[in-house]
Amino acid sequence: MSSDTATPQRAGHFLPGDAPPYGDILNCMHCGLCLPTCPTYTLTGSERSSPRGRIQLMRGVADGKLELTPTFAHEMFFCLGCLACETACPAGVDYGGLLEAARTQVVRHRPPRGVKALAQRLAFGMFENLALLRLVALAMRCYQASGLRALVHRTGLLRLLGRLGEMEGLMPTISVRPSSATVPVETAPVGPERERVGVLLGCVMDVAGAAENEATVRLLARHGCRVIAPPLGCCGALHAHAGDLPRARRMAKEVIAAFEAAQVDCVVLNSAGCGAAMKEYGHWLHDDPVWAERAAAFAARVLDLTEFLTSRPLAPGGRPLGLTVTYHDACHLNHAQKVNSPPRKLLQALPGVRLIELPEAGWCCGSAGIYNITHFPEAVALLDRKMANIAATGADLVVTGNPGCLVQLQYGVRRHGLRCEAIHTATLLDRIYGGSDG
Repeated sequence: MSSDTATPQRAGHFLPGDAPPYGDILNCMHCGLCLPTCPTYTLTGSERSSPRGRIQLMRGVADGKLELTPTFAHEMFFCLGCLACETACPAGVDYGGLLEAARTQVVRHRPPRGVKALAQRLAFGMFENLALLRLVALAMRCYQASGLRALVHRTGLLRLLGRLGEMEGLMPTISVRPSSATVPVETAPVGPERERVGVLLGCVMDVAGAAENEATVRLLARHGCRVIAPPLGCCGALHAHAGDLPRARRMAKEVIAAFEAAQVDCVVLNSAGCGAAMKEYGHWLHDDPVWAERAAAFAARVLDLTEFLTSRPLAPGGRPLGLTVTYHDACHLNHAQKVNSPPRKLLQALPGVRLIELPEAGWCCGSAGIYNITHFPEAVALLDRKMANIAATGADLVVTGNPGCLVQLQYGVRRHGLRCEAIHTATLLDRIYGGSDG
C-alpha cells in the first residue's frame, strides 16, 4: 500500500489530504493486462472505463491538466471496485487505495445536495445507528411477511414502477429477529477451549443475515472457540467505498477499541466486504500517530471464516448431504484479501460434497456494495453472465462468502428460474455439522 517515498507528491487540482498517492499513480505501466479482467471495460469498450484509464484521469488531475469534472466523478463511481485488476496487475498497483482516495476527492469537491444529500445522510445514518437500521428492517419485514409483498406481486403493480419495480427483487429477506438479539456477547466453546475469537455481527448482516451470523457462532463454538460478539454495527466499509474516508476511520477506531477491550486472539469475519475493510485499517489510519500501530496490529489478526477453519482441524463428524456444489468468489475475498484457496479446500474436505469449479468464478456478480442499486442495468448484465455459468455447472448449491453477493445470486436464481440454491459458506457448514436443516 505504500508509495515510492522518493516520488514527489503532486496535488494538482486535488484538495490536500486523501489525494491519490502520486507514486502509486506512476506505478501503473499501462500494459493493459487489466483490461480483459475489468467488468466495466468489458461492458463499454471505453478506455476511460478501464483501470488504467481511470488512473490516467487521476494523473491528469494530479498534474493539474484536468479538473475534477462530472466525467471524472462518473468514472470513479462507475467502477465496481471489484479489484480484479489488482490480481492481474504485474506491477502491484494499489488500485483500490487510489480509487477510494479519488472518490473521497470527488465527494469533497462535489458534495451531494438536495434530495441526494438527504438520501445519503439517511442511508449512512442508518448504518451508524443500529436502532434506526432495525426500525427500517422491521418495516421491510412487515412488508415481506404480512402478505403485502405477495399482493403487490399479484396485482402487477411492480411492472408499473418500471426499473424501481425490478429493483424490488433485490430486497434481502429480513430476519425475524436481528442476530444482535439472538447471539450473546459471549458464547462458550463446545468442549475444551482452544482460543478466544471475536466476530462482527455488523449492520446489514445483523438484520438480513442473522441466520448466517448464528451459524458462524455455532461453528466457531464447535471448533473450541469462546466467541465474543461486541455490540458493534458497521465497520466503515460502505462509507469508504462511497468516498467518506473520514467517517470510515471514525468507525474503524470504534471497532478496534471494542475488540481490544474484548482481548480476543483473532477476529473472524463471515462477510468478505467487512473483512477486506478491516484488513485495511492499518492503511486507513497509517498517518494517525495514536492509532497507526494499533490499527496495523488489529488488521493482522483479522481472518475470513474459511481462512480460520482451514488452519485448524475440522470438527469430527458431520452428516453427508450428497450434494453437488459450486463456489462463487466474492471479489473482496478473492481479489482484495487474496483468499481463494481456503474456501475450496474447506468445501472439498466436507463429507458428501462434490465441488465443481465455476467458470469465471472470480468474475464480479454485480453486487459490489450498493452498485446493484446505483447502476442496476450494468449490475444485471454482470449477473446474467454469472447465472449462465452457474446453470452450466448443474450444481445443487452455489456457495459464496459475502452477504451482498448472496442477495445478488439469490435474485439471479429467481430471475433465471434455476433449480439451484444460493447459500452462504457458513450455512452449508452448519447444515453438515448439525446446526441447521436449512
